[in-house]
Amino acid sequence: MRRVGERPNAKPGATLPAIFVVAAMVLVAAACGQGSGGDSNDDSGSGSSGATSGGSGGAGGGTTASASFPVTIEDSLDRQVRIGQEPEEIASMVPSVTETLFEVGAGDRVVGVSEAGDYPEEVESIEEVGNYNEVNAEKIASLQTDLLFLSYDSTTEDQAESLQDRTGAKVVVINPTSVDEAIQSIGTVGEVVGNEDQAEAVEERLRSELDDLRSEVEGLPEPEMFYEVGYDPLFTAGPGSFVNDAINLAGGENIAADAGQAYPQYSVEKILEDDPRYYLAGESSGATVKGIKSRQQYSSLTAVEQDKVFVINDDLVTRPGPRIVDGVREIAEVIHPEAFDGESTTGGG
Repeated sequence: MRRVGERPNAKPGATLPAIFVVAAMVLVAAACGQGSGGDSNDDSGSGSSGATSGGSGGAGGGTTASASFPVTIEDSLDRQVRIGQEPEEIASMVPSVTETLFEVGAGDRVVGVSEAGDYPEEVESIEEVGNYNEVNAEKIASLQTDLLFLSYDSTTEDQAESLQDRTGAKVVVINPTSVDEAIQSIGTVGEVVGNEDQAEAVEERLRSELDDLRSEVEGLPEPEMFYEVGYDPLFTAGPGSFVNDAINLAGGENIAADAGQAYPQYSVEKILEDDPRYYLAGESSGATVKGIKSRQQYSSLTAVEQDKVFVINDDLVTRPGPRIVDGVREIAEVIHPEAFDGESTTGGG
C-alpha cells in the first residue's frame, strides 16, 4: 500500500511544510541502516509477558478483554509481521498512530514518540525518540521497546527490518492513503497492541459520524476551493492527499484535483484563472486570514472579495488518525455553514 496522506503527520514549517523535505526521508533511510533485515516473522522483541494491559485515555479505554496472541498482520509495506505477545513498551514515530494508541486505550504503554507528536497532552511527558531527520534506534532500544510504529514515504522493507534488528522491537509500518483507510488502520493498531475491541468501537463511531456528515451535505452545491499547504513558494493539496479526500467528503471541489501530485507546487496565475469561491490554508503553514487577504495578487479573488478565506487546524486533515472525521467536518462547516446552523469552528471570513 503506497503511503500518501500521512505526509505531514506533524506540523509543517511556516515557509515550506515538512512534507516536502525529501532530504529528511533520505536521512531516515540512513538511520534504518543499509544491511538486510531479519525475518519479520520471528518473535524477537515481541514482549516479555502475554498479560493484558489496561488502557489510558481515549474513547473505548479501559481493561482489555483477553487478547489473543500471537497475531500476524500485514502492514503498509505488505510485510507479514508476527507479534508473539502483547506489547508492553510501545514507541511511535507517527503522530496519528500515537493519537490512535491513546484513543484505543493503550496510551499508558507508549514509552517513545516523535518530536512532531503533540496530541493528546499526555504525549508531552513521553520520551522523544526521533524526528523527520532520523529515528533514534539506540534510544528506542534502551527503552526496551517491544513495538515500533513507523510511517515514511521512503521506507522500504529492508530499511524497516534493519531498524527492527537494531532496536529489538517489531516494526509495523502504517501508511493509509485515504480517509477510509485511516479509519481502517485504527483497527490494525488495536489488533497489534491487543486492544481490538476498543479499536473496533472507535472505528464504528467514526464511520457513523462520517455517514452522518455526508448525509448533511448530500445534494448541496459543491463549491470550488483552494487549499494552501505552504506559501512562498506556494504549495497545495492535490490528488492522493488526505486534504483532497476530505474536501470531496465535505462536499467541495478542489481546483487542484487534477494537479497530478499529492502536494504540488502551484502558480498564483492558475489560482487567479480558476478563481475559487473558497480559499483555505493550514494554520501550521503560518498563514493568517489577514495575511492572505493582503497579498496584492489576491485582491481580485472571489474568495477574498466575499470574505471566504479561512485558516483551519490542518492536523485534523493531514493526520490520518481518530480525529480525521473532525477534519472533514471542519472543511464542511466552512463551505456549507447552512448545513450546520451557521456554527463554524474555524477561524476566517
